[in-house]
Amino acid sequence: MEKGRKKIHYAWFILAGCCIMQGASLGLINNCSGVFYSPVCQDLGFEMGKFTFYRMLYSISSALVLPFVAKSFQKLDVRAVISAAAVVFGVSNMAMGTFTELWQWYAAGMIQGIASSFLCMIAAPILLNNWFHKKAGMAVGISAAFSGLMGMMGSSALGFMIPALGWRASYGIIGAASIVLILPVSLFVLRNRPSDKGMLPYGAEELPETAAASGERPDVRKNGPSAVAAGPEKGLSLASLAKQPVFYLALLAYAGALAGSYLNMFLTSCGLDAGLPMAAAAMMTTMALLGNMSSKLFLGKASDVFGAVRTFELSILVSEFGHVLLLLGLPTSVMAGALLYGITPPLSSVMAPLFCKLFWKGEDYGTAYSYVTMFGTLLVSPFNTWFGKFYDLTGSYDLTIGVSGLLLLITLALVWAGGRSLRAEKRA
Repeated sequence: MEKGRKKIHYAWFILAGCCIMQGASLGLINNCSGVFYSPVCQDLGFEMGKFTFYRMLYSISSALVLPFVAKSFQKLDVRAVISAAAVVFGVSNMAMGTFTELWQWYAAGMIQGIASSFLCMIAAPILLNNWFHKKAGMAVGISAAFSGLMGMMGSSALGFMIPALGWRASYGIIGAASIVLILPVSLFVLRNRPSDKGMLPYGAEELPETAAASGERPDVRKNGPSAVAAGPEKGLSLASLAKQPVFYLALLAYAGALAGSYLNMFLTSCGLDAGLPMAAAAMMTTMALLGNMSSKLFLGKASDVFGAVRTFELSILVSEFGHVLLLLGLPTSVMAGALLYGITPPLSSVMAPLFCKLFWKGEDYGTAYSYVTMFGTLLVSPFNTWFGKFYDLTGSYDLTIGVSGLLLLITLALVWAGGRSLRAEKRA
C-alpha cells in the first residue's frame, strides 16, 4: 500500500511558496499602497499628483531591473535573491511611517521598486513555468490570486487600523508582516528549477522521454491558438527580439493592461471623494481585490481550456463594464463597479504572461517576458502620477476612470490582433 501511494510533487510546494511571496509583497504592500494616499496627503498637506509621483519612480526603477531578474535566477541561488529583496521591500515600507517630506517617499519608491522586481512581477511566472509542464496556467492563476486575497485582507484591516493607530504605525505593521511571511518560504521552500532537487517538472512524466529531457511543453490549449515559438529556443537577445513584430504587440498589450490597473490605487480616494467614511472607502479597494482574487482563480484554468486570447478578450470586456459602473458614481454602482474592475490587475499579472507564452517558450520566455515587462512598465509609468494629477486639475476621478477604460480598449484591439496573427501562422 505504501509503495503504491504517490508522493506529492515538489512543484506544489513551489506553488505554495509563490502564493505566499506574491500575497505578502504584491498583495499586502503594493495593492494596499493606495489606501495611504488620502490620509498622508491630508495630514502632511501634499498634492495628490506630487505624492503619487513616488509610484512612478517605483515603476521606473522596477522596470529597469526586470531584465536582470531572469539572469539572476539563472546564476544565483533564488533563496538568497528573493530573501534579500523581501527584507529591502518590507523595511522600505516600514520606513515610510517615519517620513515627513516628499523626497523621502521618492527615494523609498526607487528602492522599493528595485526590490519589487524580484518579488512582484516575474518571479512567480518564471518559477512556475520551470516547475509545471502541466497545469501551468492554473498554477500561475492560483499564485496570482493570493495577491488579491492578501490585498483584500490588508485593505480591510487598514480601513480600521489607520483611524485607530494612524497611518505611520500602519505602514510599519504592514512592512513587518510582509517580511515575516516571505522569509520562511524564500529560505526553505523556493528553488529555481526541478533539477536543483534532482527532479523533473510536474507533468514531465506524461511526456515522451525526449520532450521531458528537453523541457518542451505540450500544447494544453484545446480550443485556442497553439503555442508558437517566435524565436530560437536558446540565446534570445534584445537585438533579435527587437526584430520580431510580435514583441511590440505583446509589449503594448502588457502596457495597456498595466496602466489600467493603476486605477486600483485610487479607489479608496474615489470613495473618500464621494463622501464615504474611511472604513467604507477602503471597502472600494477591498471589493476590487475580491474581484482580483476571484478572477485569478479561474483565469489560468480558463486559458488552459479556452485559450489565452479568448480569455484575455473576455476579461477586458468585464473590466470595461466595471469602469462604466464606476463612472455612474452611485453608492451601489461604485461598489459593484469596483468588484468587476478587480479583474483588471490580473490582465497584466496573469493574462499577459500566458499571452506571451503563445510566442516564446523555454529560456526564451523568461528573457522575452522580462523585456516586455520592462519596456511596458517604463512606457506607462507616468500614469501613476497622471491619474493623480487628473484629480488635481478637475476635482473629480471621472477623467482617470475614463482614461483607464480607453487604455483597456486599446489593449483589447492588440490582443485580438495577436490572436489573428497566431491563427494565420497556424494555417500557414
